[in-house]
Amino acid sequence: MNRVPILNTQRDEKRLQILLWIAAVSWTLLVVALLYLAISNENSDMLELARQEAVANYHKDQAFRVWGTKHGGVYVPVSEQTPRNPYLAHIPERDLVTPSGRELTLMNPAYMLRQMMGDYNEHYGVKGKITSLNPINPINTPDEWEIAALKGFEAGETERIDVREIDGHPFLRLMRPMIMNEGCVKCHGEYGYQVGDVRGGVGVSVPLAGYIEVTNEHKQNLLVGLGLIWVIGMVSIQVVGRNSKQRVKERKQYEEKIWHQANFDTLTGLSNRSLFLDRLERALAYARRHDYKLALLFIDLDGFKDVNDTLGHAHGDLLLQEAAKRLQACVREMDTVSRLGGDEFTVILPELAESISAATVAGTILTSLARPYVIEGHETQLTASIGITVYPQDGDDPGMLLQNADTAMYRAKAEGRNTFRYFTWEMNKEAGGRVAMEASLRRALRNGEFELHYQPILNARDGGLIGAEALIRWISPENGIVGPSEFIPLAEKSGLIIPIGEWVMRQAASDLAKWDAMGLKIEHLSVNVSMLQFQAMGFTKKMLEFLASQPHLQSRLLFEITESVYMDESRDPGARLDTLRKEGVGIAIDDFGTGYSSLGYLKRFPVDKIKIDRSFIRDVINDPDDASLCEAIIAMAHHLKLRVVAEGVETEQQLQFLQERGCDFAQGFLFSKPIPNAQFTDYMKNNLEIK
Repeated sequence: MNRVPILNTQRDEKRLQILLWIAAVSWTLLVVALLYLAISNENSDMLELARQEAVANYHKDQAFRVWGTKHGGVYVPVSEQTPRNPYLAHIPERDLVTPSGRELTLMNPAYMLRQMMGDYNEHYGVKGKITSLNPINPINTPDEWEIAALKGFEAGETERIDVREIDGHPFLRLMRPMIMNEGCVKCHGEYGYQVGDVRGGVGVSVPLAGYIEVTNEHKQNLLVGLGLIWVIGMVSIQVVGRNSKQRVKERKQYEEKIWHQANFDTLTGLSNRSLFLDRLERALAYARRHDYKLALLFIDLDGFKDVNDTLGHAHGDLLLQEAAKRLQACVREMDTVSRLGGDEFTVILPELAESISAATVAGTILTSLARPYVIEGHETQLTASIGITVYPQDGDDPGMLLQNADTAMYRAKAEGRNTFRYFTWEMNKEAGGRVAMEASLRRALRNGEFELHYQPILNARDGGLIGAEALIRWISPENGIVGPSEFIPLAEKSGLIIPIGEWVMRQAASDLAKWDAMGLKIEHLSVNVSMLQFQAMGFTKKMLEFLASQPHLQSRLLFEITESVYMDESRDPGARLDTLRKEGVGIAIDDFGTGYSSLGYLKRFPVDKIKIDRSFIRDVINDPDDASLCEAIIAMAHHLKLRVVAEGVETEQQLQFLQERGCDFAQGFLFSKPIPNAQFTDYMKNNLEIK
C-alpha cells in the first residue's frame, strides 16, 4: 500500500505549540514582572515623597528649635494654653512681671516646639514629637517604636524611618537624634547632660492616606495599561501562532506534494520509477531473509502509440488512467503496481510460493486490459504484452531483474502480442542487439555517420524543380547504408530523435546555403520534424534562434509534420506552429489520409500544404476508391486555400491523373529517388537556371 512517510513537519507542529506556550507564559511573566516592578516603584516613590515631606517638616522644626535655643527661649503671657512649665522651676528667671503687671513665663525651645507641633498636627495632620528615654515631662514618654529608635541613636544611628500605624491610620515615621548643645545646658544641665550627648529624639509622622490614594490610582492605571499591553501581546502571539501554524501546514502540504510528485506518477497515481526501484529493493531484501520467491512483471500496452496519435494525448491519458485502475484491481494489496513512463507498467509480486502464480496474475491482467475501453464516447480495444522474471533464478539485482523483464516483454511482442513470456537467458542475446543498435546510434551521432539525401519536388503542371525533401541516411561502418525505417523507431524510443533532428536541421541549412552560393536556388526545402522533437521543451525557442542565425532560410524552410502533432491540444500546437509560421516557416502535413485526418484541424491550425500519402498514389489508376479519395483531398485542400504535394509518383499515368485533378506538386521515383548531396547538386544544375 502507498503510504506517505511521517514528515518532520509533525515535529515542527509540536515544537511550535510548545514555543507558543512558552511565549504566552513568558509574556505573562514579563508583564507580571513589569507590573510588580511598576507597583514597587510607585510604593517607593510614594514613600520617598512622604519622606521628603517628613524631612522638610523636621528641618522646619529644627529651625525653630535652633532659633529658640539661640535666644534662650521665648517669654509668653501665662495662659491656659501656655501655663508655667513646672519642669523649668529650677530656672530663676522662669517667670517675669512686666512693669504694667503682665505675667510672663519662659517657654524653652522644647516647650515651644511641642506647642508648634501640636498646632501643625491640628491643621495639617503631620504629627511631631520630642521624646527621650529619660523624659523630664511624662508627655514626652516614647512608645515602642520610639524606644527602639532612641536606643539605635545611642548606638550610633542618625535616622530611623518606617511606616507604622497610629490610631489605626498609616503614617511614615521619621526620627532623628536630638544632640545637646550649649543652649540646652540651661534647661537640661542639672539632669547630668553635657554638650554632645544624645538627649533624645525629634520625630515627625506624615499621614500616608493621601499618598496611598494617589498611588492606588496610579497602580490602577498601571494595571489597566499593562493589562491592555498583555492582551495585545497575547493576541499577537495568537496571530503569530496561527500564521505560523498555517505556514507549517502549508509547508507540510508542500512537502507531501513534493514527496508525492517525486515518488508517484501524476497521471495515474501509481508509484513511479524511483519508488518502484525502492520497493523492489525492499521486496528483494525481504525475500532474501525469508527465502521467498519474487516475480516482476513488465507490461507494455500494444498499439497504444497508434491510439495516442489517432485520438490525441488527452484521450490517451484517460486510457492510461483506466488501464492503471484495472491493473490495481488484478493484484493483491501487498503487490506494487508502478508506471515507469509512457505505456509501460510494472508489477512486483512478493512472497510467491510457486512461480506459476505469476502466470496466473499475468493472465488476469491480459484479460482485464483486453476489455474494451469506452472513453468520451470512443470505444477502444487494446491488448498488452507482459514479460516475467523471477527471483532468485533470473538474478538478485533490481536493475538486472528490470532488464530481464523488459527483454521478456519484447519477446512477448515479437511472438504475437496479447501474451506473456518468462525470461530466459537466451533472450539476452536478442536484447543485446537492440542495446548495441542504440549504442551504435549514439556513436553515429558523435562520429558524423549520418548524411542527407535529397528527393526533388517538382511543379506538377510544368515539371519545374521547385524544392526538395531532406531525408536522413545512416552510413554505418559495419552495416553500410541503414534506412530510416530501421533506426528511427529506436531513435524515438531512446530520445535520440531530438539531437538527430537538430543535426538534420543544421545540415540541411548548410547545404542550402552552399547551393545558393553556387547560384542553384530552389524555392523551398522540406525537413521532417518528429512529434517528439516538436514537443520537446524549448523547441520553439531553439528554432527561432536558429532561424535568426540562418537568414537564407527565410520563407524557404518547410516543416513536414504528422497529424499526431495536432492531436495533443493540451500542448497548444497551434500557437507554437503559428509562431514559427510568422517567422517564415511553412507547415505541411505529411502522410495525409493515413491517420485521423480531421478537417477540423486543417481549419483551426496553421497549415500551408498537405502531402498525399504514397499508398493512395500507388493504385490511383487502378483503384476507383483511391482515385476518388485523391480527387477529394485535392479539391478539399484547394477549397481551404492549401496546396497539395503527391508523394510516391512513379509513372506517367499517375502524373497525368494528378495534373488533370489540379495537384500542385509531385515527388517520386518518376523524377528521382532520394540521392546524396553531390548527385542532387548535379540534378539541380541540369534542371535549374543558374542565378
